[in-house]
Amino acid sequence: MRRQFQLPAEDEEYLNSLGLGWETVLEGTCPWILIHGFPVPVGYTHQAAIAAIRVLGYPPGMIDMVYFHPELARTDGKPIGATSTIQLDGRTFQQWSRHYQWSPAEDTLATHIVRVEAWLSREFAKR
Repeated sequence: MRRQFQLPAEDEEYLNSLGLGWETVLEGTCPWILIHGFPVPVGYTHQAAIAAIRVLGYPPGMIDMVYFHPELARTDGKPIGATSTIQLDGRTFQQWSRHYQWSPAEDTLATHIVRVEAWLSREFAKR
């Protein structure tokens, strides 16, 4: 797994605790974290994906959104709102445009990933 830049020790410890492969990748000058085998809840067309997180300015700057490869779709055929695609690391990723109030004193990579998991689950609360 590539380590093209270093994360704060607590973020590396958190990523290691997930038991998934992860990389730090520079796409041009933009830093990304790629988490391989990221679990996707039942109801999507894939059970796992690569979750990409852009960490430009982090820390202390905010993290928002998440990007998935392969692209996710709901098995019930309902659309997932606020998505688009980007090219990253030679692959097409689906951008989930999700935003929240970031607090540098409280939020970290770990809290962002908890939000990502909640976004995936909450998608099915929509009608």
